[in-house]
Amino acid sequence: MKNKKNSSIVESFDSAFKGLLYVFKRERNFKIHIFMGLVAILLSLFFHVPFTETLIIIVFISLVIVSEIINTTIEILSENIDEEKCNIIKTVKDISASAVLISSIFAFIGGYLIFIKFFPIGFRNIFENIARSSWYFTFFILMIVLFLTIILKVLTGKSFSLVGGMPSIHSGIAFSIWTAISFFTFKEYPVISPLVFLLAFWVAQSRITKKIHTIEEVIIGGIIGIVITILLFQIFWR
Repeated sequence: MKNKKNSSIVESFDSAFKGLLYVFKRERNFKIHIFMGLVAILLSLFFHVPFTETLIIIVFISLVIVSEIINTTIEILSENIDEEKCNIIKTVKDISASAVLISSIFAFIGGYLIFIKFFPIGFRNIFENIARSSWYFTFFILMIVLFLTIILKVLTGKSFSLVGGMPSIHSGIAFSIWTAISFFTFKEYPVISPLVFLLAFWVAQSRITKKIHTIEEVIIGGIIGIVITILLFQIFWR
């Protein structure tokens, strides 16, 4: 009887690790959450974050990872049910996805509020320093990004478009707004910047979720929006 209990415990751990490995292989977002969690833990060690606050960070990371696992489980079950015959399936998938979104947002905000205290005082001047730096380097980066965009257009055969196509205009505008707001507010009110960044990220994610743009189109659109905004601030900043 004792051996049977021991074997069942081993089997339980084996099943758990197999499930974790399956989610890791299947879900790109899960890999991102794991990576960001590791970065947060390394930062807490680097900045010598107090033990209590480190535990809070670990709890945030756990909530996001568990939410993603549950969301993946519901998606797998939903894939084996005909959505046309069961209209509630899409609603269930949306609700499970919202759990991941909410846990990620609060984890991001909570982690930011903890880490911001440990950054150097001059960290708040980062956007002002960027605005006062030379515009030549930024212009060079913009030319490279535009050149890569043109190459990708040729390779994919996609044309410039406000709806779909390369790059994502909506992502560019969203991240351009984030960059501009950060220039104006980061020094005095640094908490505003990450909140606006979340909104910009949400816009970009919605373009991918709705299959209007690919990940590459969204990323390039966001980079172009950021670089152009930085260039304008470098030229006109007073």
